[in-house]
Amino acid sequence: MVSRLTHRLMALGCIAVLVTMVAGGWTRAFAEPLTLEEALKRALASHPDLRIARADLVVARADSMFAARPAFNPQLELQGSRGGGSGAGGSDHSVGLAVSQEVELGGKRAARQSVAALRSQTSAAEWRATTQAIVARVRAEFEHALFLQERVSTLGELTELDRRVVRASQARVRDGSITPVTGRLTELDLLRLESQGMRVRSELRQAIGVLGQAMGSELVDSTRLSGELAADSLLAPEDSVVAMALRTRGTAEVLRRQLAERRAQLRLAEAEARPNLTVGVGINRERRSFSGNDFAGDPAIVRGITGASATDNAWSARVSMPLALRQKNEAARARAAAEIGRSEAAYDRYGLQARLEVLGAVRRFQDATALYRLYLDRWDRVRQDLVLIRDAYADGRISLDSYLTQKGRLVDTLLGQLEAGDAYWDARGQLEMAAGLGLDQLNAGGAR
Repeated sequence: MVSRLTHRLMALGCIAVLVTMVAGGWTRAFAEPLTLEEALKRALASHPDLRIARADLVVARADSMFAARPAFNPQLELQGSRGGGSGAGGSDHSVGLAVSQEVELGGKRAARQSVAALRSQTSAAEWRATTQAIVARVRAEFEHALFLQERVSTLGELTELDRRVVRASQARVRDGSITPVTGRLTELDLLRLESQGMRVRSELRQAIGVLGQAMGSELVDSTRLSGELAADSLLAPEDSVVAMALRTRGTAEVLRRQLAERRAQLRLAEAEARPNLTVGVGINRERRSFSGNDFAGDPAIVRGITGASATDNAWSARVSMPLALRQKNEAARARAAAEIGRSEAAYDRYGLQARLEVLGAVRRFQDATALYRLYLDRWDRVRQDLVLIRDAYADGRISLDSYLTQKGRLVDTLLGQLEAGDAYWDARGQLEMAAGLGLDQLNAGGAR
């Protein structure tokens, strides 16, 4: 029969669950574990670096679209003057109106359009390179954090195993089979594992934070990861991995696009050095008026004329061109030529660095894989042996000294396996980021 106290405890538990649901804790308490696919989806949807690269691409495409239009910037000139005549009543005034337009010569518009189009292609390459870098980093940090999560679980199992041994030792101390000092040896061994577990849990929290940075969003410390950890080997030879990396890494495409863009800038600077013609049309209207006093003293003009006026309209057309007395746009051409040399040197340096980086990552991964597999082959046997010697000690079939000696060797092997696994996943992440491809893609020949 259930007591009243039990009923009250059950009621309080239900109330606590309801309050948690209302406060929003239900989602946090029963949230789905984070998978690699979900992490990549969130990173590609809202990563700040990707949004910046996308905005740069939109601006570059807009510039490319407007660069294709001819430069139409007419200039309007308006001038007027007014002055007095020779007599007190005479006057004259003029009004002039002109429109002029500079005409681009020497393929300047085509050169400007080429620069804008290549800049758009460079921005697109930068966006793809940013996407590739984000995917590679998220994948590497996710796998590393997932391994640390599994490592915490393994250390938890070992700690629970030691707790059972401590309880067995305490029982032996009570019945007088062993001394209290000898019994405390198992407690010290338990302390060693507990401290190791605390360090790994701290590393896991930091790894979750680093994963959040790679995704471009914040992750809480209690985030659980879900996925399969498969310790695969690299099947492709070194030269093939280097060739695939140089072909698929986004940075190489960005550098090639930048070199083409800077060569187009040099052509534009050379075109800008050629003078342009300016053509224009205008009309000038002059009006003069004369009073009676202007005719005084002229016997040929009848005194009855008191005034006269005249209006003249003059149309004009002009073509002007600046004199190339000094070389124009020298600084722009020198700067563009220097940028081409810099881009060529940067591309050559990138090829060498990429090759050395990928080769180093391949060799480090191969060494880490060999060591990790050496431990993995003994993993299940070591765990089974730990259970056997624990049961043998609990049943009194082996002494405490024998148990601690054998158990220490087995635990050292397990801890060595965890350290080797940490090095393996770190080396795998470095290889995938260096090559710009996942390990499965490298083994499949770089197919996307």
